Amino acid sequence: MPRTKPAEQRRADLVEAGRTLFLSKGVAATSLEDITRRAGVSKGLFYLYFRSKDDLLQALQDQFSAELADRIRAATNSVADWGARLDACVEAISGSYREQHDLHEVLFRHGGHVSASHRASHTLVLQALSDLLASGVAAGAFDVDDPDATAVLVWASARGFDPEFLNDAAPADDRLIRAAQELLRRAAGLKDR
Repeated sequence: MPRTKPAEQRRADLVEAGRTLFLSKGVAATSLEDITRRAGVSKGLFYLYFRSKDDLLQALQDQFSAELADRIRAATNSVADWGARLDACVEAISGSYREQHDLHEVLFRHGGHVSASHRASHTLVLQALSDLLASGVAAGAFDVDDPDATAVLVWASARGFDPEFLNDAAPADDRLIRAAQELLRRAAGLKDR
């Protein structure tokens, strides 16, 4: 049996240690020493995978966004009706905010300044949204002139699912989800529900 873990497992251990500590202590209060101790590795080994704590934060942001993009694709690909695909997209985004609100807050709000790399993480989600819209246009189901710009509109409207955006402790209610679904249907050129 090998004495060392495979490289991908060590990196995953560091990512999980960062995630756990950022959630429990916050990004600013978590030290590199905390992360390496939790992962059971040396600081030198940390630097084989990440340049800094900010680099680890970026990896977590990318992971979060990739998982949300995958969730959107899985939800929208599981139904045949194009209107239902749009509704499933909204539900996937809302569900992600509901289930991972604390992680989202730590990674994207309390993790530090909004940087170009932070915005780049959202590119993964925007691409999933744009792909959905472009596929609907190609199928003749949607009337969207600019799927990329419409994807940005959809993503910006998703901020309403964040309870802190509305100064409320509860996640998005059914009324907000239905309104977002209607907005997306109209943006895609669908009038009827």
